[in-house]
Amino acid sequence: MERTFALLPLLWVLLASRGSAQNDAWSTPFEKDANYSASYREAHDYFLRLAGSFPEVQVDTFGWSDGGHPLLEVVLGEPGETDPAKARASGKLILLVNNAIHPGEPCGVDASMMFARRLLTDRRFGRLLRKVVVVIIPYYNADGGQERSPYYRANQVGPALQGFRGNARNLDLNRDFLKLDSENARSFVRLFQKWKPDLFVDTHTSNGADYAHAMTLIPTLPDKLPPALAAMQQDVMLPFLYKRMADAGWPMCPYVHGDHPPEQGVRGFIDLPRYSTGYAALHRTLGFMTEAHMLKPFADRVRATEAFLESLLVFAGERTREILTARQMGIAQDSASATVDIQWAIDSSRTRTFTFRGYRATTRLSEVSGTPRLLYDRQQPFKAEIPYYPYARPMASVRRPAAYVVPRAWSDIGEMLNRHGIITRRIVQDTTVNVTAFRIRELQVGSRPYEGHYVHSRVQVDSLTRTHTLREGDLWVEVTPENARLLVHALDPRAPDSWFAWNRFDAILDQKEYFSDYLFEDTAARLLREDATLRDGLAEAIRQNPALAKDAHAQLDWIYRRSPWLEPSYRMYPVWRVE
Repeated sequence: MERTFALLPLLWVLLASRGSAQNDAWSTPFEKDANYSASYREAHDYFLRLAGSFPEVQVDTFGWSDGGHPLLEVVLGEPGETDPAKARASGKLILLVNNAIHPGEPCGVDASMMFARRLLTDRRFGRLLRKVVVVIIPYYNADGGQERSPYYRANQVGPALQGFRGNARNLDLNRDFLKLDSENARSFVRLFQKWKPDLFVDTHTSNGADYAHAMTLIPTLPDKLPPALAAMQQDVMLPFLYKRMADAGWPMCPYVHGDHPPEQGVRGFIDLPRYSTGYAALHRTLGFMTEAHMLKPFADRVRATEAFLESLLVFAGERTREILTARQMGIAQDSASATVDIQWAIDSSRTRTFTFRGYRATTRLSEVSGTPRLLYDRQQPFKAEIPYYPYARPMASVRRPAAYVVPRAWSDIGEMLNRHGIITRRIVQDTTVNVTAFRIRELQVGSRPYEGHYVHSRVQVDSLTRTHTLREGDLWVEVTPENARLLVHALDPRAPDSWFAWNRFDAILDQKEYFSDYLFEDTAARLLREDATLRDGLAEAIRQNPALAKDAHAQLDWIYRRSPWLEPSYRMYPVWRVE
């Protein structure tokens, strides 16, 4: 298909501008029907009409979905300063808002339309554009947004039509920010690199328990941020947001996930780099996921999301310099750190409390199974201080290398790095350097497909220091304070969202050479006679696994894997660290 998307904005403006002079020209479809969410085309038409009427709005396409639909980038700022370079030069803060990553959770689509309109028509609110440039993605999962049905969200109240969670390739786009399987994600990272946002929000609708709050929030775990940004988020920003939301009539609480009664305690969400806010944290961008409550009327979810966007913008306008300074300090702190944390677990020893407005959990016998089922009784509301565990402890950290080396045979890895804005250089002549190499010792392979992969976890490696000759055409990837977090999470095989974990290197897990038992018997016997360490090791293996004593082939294989005949490339991870 020829991609003539440069013509689409003009065409859509011409089509959508008919009747724009009417008094209700800026009413959204949601405002005309509180249980209706704007479709992909309706949302895009609305923003294109805004761009045709207000000089503060610029609309462009920033990429494509896997299904071939254009993705819109809506920029709101002072006229002449809707360009990233100009905005940065004038000291502006950048706020990026992403909507409909899960189109069945569309409240952000409608909230963003009203939010943008207020910025343009309310002079007092619009003054914030003197300090902030707002970038809105109206419909990120354009493919899923086209598949509207009343039945996609079985546990959700409205709207009348909901989009589908998967995109045209049936991918959940909120699992794809680091691995880049989708064209959507590849488009997103280009946009993210273009704007380098200071603040990011991704709008969602919750699943799970029932309670009184219409809005819950997932901030990035503070322990995943540099200290300066963690302090800004925890001590300044979150108290402001919670208070302003309560003052606006939408008391907010931390995201409640899991089906257990929330009064037992709410745990922070470990947002790995596969998630949007986890990806943002790699760039020291303060990220938030709004999770409007699925069982509240759609109108309440939209209005609460709108209130959050307004609250975030007010904070950004009032604290612009502080936020920008905290980001610069965060980069400096990362520069001074010799390690990068790659795995976390919620720290149950550090706890806070928050005021929770819930409903009493009860049980009764299920009409389906006859066993006890969980219910929340809205006739028994309560308000209580409940435990909250927003902190995490690092479970694994790695030293930050000076560089990585990627062999030219794995050029697709270089292409992925380039997509993430990482500069790579080709080796122009054979060069000998000292490197650290990894051999994969243990891993757990997923038992079922997940986002098109059988994900590896619990990866253990043996580290080998060696002198290695880099060949002409190999890639040299310098590690800097700005890119260290992303590079380590992508290229260290032990990281849970590494490209090794997502099967990019599975060829090294295939053994290409084998042995015939009857021929290798004599070789194995000789190796055992000549090598006492090998002999003792086999005896210990049999002691720990008695079944091995009765399996002749397994014993030969054990010896083969520790012999010179095992191919050197087997399980040898083909990305090397330069320390």
